[in-house]
Amino acid sequence: MTSSITGFYRFAQAVLTPIMTPWVKIRATGTENIPEKGPYLLVFNHLSDVDPLCVCWYFMKRGVPVRFLAKKSMFGVPVFGKIIHGMGLIPVDREKNPSQALLPATRALNSGEVVCIWPEGTHTQEPDMWPMSFKTGAARLALDTGVPVIPVAQWGPQDIMDRFASMPNMRPGQKVSYTFMPPVKMDDLISEAGSKDHEAVEELTTRIRDAVTAGVEDLRGAKAPERIWKAYTKAGPWWEDEQKQKAKKAKKAAKRKKS
Repeated sequence: MTSSITGFYRFAQAVLTPIMTPWVKIRATGTENIPEKGPYLLVFNHLSDVDPLCVCWYFMKRGVPVRFLAKKSMFGVPVFGKIIHGMGLIPVDREKNPSQALLPATRALNSGEVVCIWPEGTHTQEPDMWPMSFKTGAARLALDTGVPVIPVAQWGPQDIMDRFASMPNMRPGQKVSYTFMPPVKMDDLISEAGSKDHEAVEELTTRIRDAVTAGVEDLRGAKAPERIWKAYTKAGPWWEDEQKQKAKKAKKAAKRKKS
């Protein structure tokens, strides 16, 4: 069962209420797809450094504490580190291999918590702010725990704080839109192997990204590019052709059908 809001989380809610109430107006659709209680995994596209703040505020008003993944180094910052620890943020050590780095999040989900992750790994670098390629962390967590994956599309935080800005726009009435979509289908991918089934991990990652991207298309009233932007490669950002992705997906599906 999802834990109640206590401690630093309750303190943060008291501090944020007079700030966020006039500042950010969140419009959410598809809220019937949010489970009544945890555990479940929220997966968002990443637009701005204010994304976690807005998500935290939205779920605070619903009385649901959400656990966010944060870089381990942030927990060593004086004062701030204690605050985010008290609020239940989950440290991620990127120097460890993926299975070890995700252990704290796995434990949180197994304890009935709600965990939020941005699988792009950073706010989008795609020129027109479409979702980039997704890392596999969300799929690994889902396959290892069996919890529902709720894809969420968002639009608006980039107007509060541009991805390259150093300060947010503090004018009141900033608008943010969320679309909560049905849980991603993954019954056919779950097995005793969990995240060790690399084909299942890749397939579920594709399904999650496709769902989030479709939601962003609806919010923006536009079609996403057929090519997928990938970030943080040694050669810099590059495109991955959608046709190659589809061919790879079909090949994996055929192989899985034979087995």
